[in-house]
Amino acid sequence: MIQVGDEQIYRVRDFDSSQRVRVVAIEMGKKSAKYEIEFLEGDSVGKREKVPGKRLRGAWSGVREYDELMASWERLAAFELTDPEEAAVETVFLELIPGEVATWEWSALVRWVTTIHDPVALEPLIGIPIGELTDQVDSFAIGESTVVSPEGTLMIAEYACRVNPMPILDGVIDEERQCREKTKRGVTHTSSGGREWTTDPDWEYGSYLEHYRPRHELLRGWCGHRAVTMQERLAAAEAEVQRLDVLITRLIDQMKEHEHGHFAEVMERVHEAERITAVNYRQVVDRPLKPSEIPVRYERAPRRWGYRHW
Repeated sequence: MIQVGDEQIYRVRDFDSSQRVRVVAIEMGKKSAKYEIEFLEGDSVGKREKVPGKRLRGAWSGVREYDELMASWERLAAFELTDPEEAAVETVFLELIPGEVATWEWSALVRWVTTIHDPVALEPLIGIPIGELTDQVDSFAIGESTVVSPEGTLMIAEYACRVNPMPILDGVIDEERQCREKTKRGVTHTSSGGREWTTDPDWEYGSYLEHYRPRHELLRGWCGHRAVTMQERLAAAEAEVQRLDVLITRLIDQMKEHEHGHFAEVMERVHEAERITAVNYRQVVDRPLKPSEIPVRYERAPRRWGYRHW
């Protein structure tokens, strides 16, 4: 409980330098209190200011320990995860790492650090001694727990996949199946008012490419599966296009034989006209256009009213 006359550690932001202040007045509000402080050292000595309580970080007598702790947190903040890495880490921790053994932190000073509560229980889950992990990444102790940097969080997730890959691979396969269904027909949603709408399959496919596939590739790599190369992906895509072409041709032929000739011809024409190829998929090089290439737009001239005859 902060009282008038207490000397406190003052920081505007978490990783600013600590300043020594004295509380000279407390103004109680409906939801929180405001503290009038006086700076005791530095260029601002004697200056007074009203500040919220979150800027007062503890008694000044404990400034050394507090500064060391904040320096440790700041050191951990030097490593950041990418969006696919964050999503992959969350998947692994939910599936393979019990919360009573270790937890990744979302609301801490540094996102995606991991607090290890039970190192003895964690070691068989990741296949290496905890000392070997902490020798490779930044870490520090808080009480009986150990906090490792986001880099350490990434390593814990990867090592856990190596030890127990099948739950992760099964989850990836199931998610890919769901994504395939979404990219075929979209997804139907119902609002709170009962109105239904369906997402566009192209939008679902774009979402898959942006959010799901990078995470799936990363998880497969952690589980010991080599990432798919671009050449393999292209070869598979071409083979799949050929398979679908044959399948669509068989369906169209069947429709023609069962008195659906008009619809079959339309589908055949649309399938061919809207075909995606390397020529129409790649970006057009920006260059001056020939006169024959400039699109012509016709506009109707405004009506001209004739002279009035008297």
